[in-house]
Amino acid sequence: MFDFGEECSMAKTILIVEDDFDTLHPLSELLRLKGYTTVTASEADLALRLAREHRPTLILTDIALPGASGLSFISNVRHDPGIDQTPIIAISGCGPVVFLEAEAAGADFCIAKPINIDRFWQAVEFMCGEAVSEPEVVEQPERTRAQEIDRLVDELRLASSRDLRDDCLRRLKMQILRTD
Repeated sequence: MFDFGEECSMAKTILIVEDDFDTLHPLSELLRLKGYTTVTASEADLALRLAREHRPTLILTDIALPGASGLSFISNVRHDPGIDQTPIIAISGCGPVVFLEAEAAGADFCIAKPINIDRFWQAVEFMCGEAVSEPEVVEQPERTRAQEIDRLVDELRLASSRDLRDDCLRRLKMQILRTD
């Protein structure tokens, strides 16, 4: 979904879309300390304008934003010819169903809140073409297998589209097989 090509060889600018200052500020500072330039927005419409203007190397976006959601922002980026190849990391505390929706909208990677800083750096470095190995696709908080199976069954009941149901069934089957 993204191209490491020329964009990652230029100065690396990361657009952070987050409405919670207590999350936005530390992320921005950490990235700056690592040598990245950061551009920030607290809502989707401004973020889309900034993405067009700055053409960032990477976009980090929260899913729960005021006004237009992070999901619609991701979809808008994917349909904008000037920025449609920009790697996107979705960040959410809402759980795996939201991650599936984010990936369906066009996110390349999802990170759960609270953010595991080691996985965060792995994802950022990989998306910017600075890491060799790909990080885990969807980060989830640690749970027991029984809790995970129960959660997947609940997800399945709530899944609104056939694709989401099929993916939930596949993951449920994998969890059951791992417990045997």
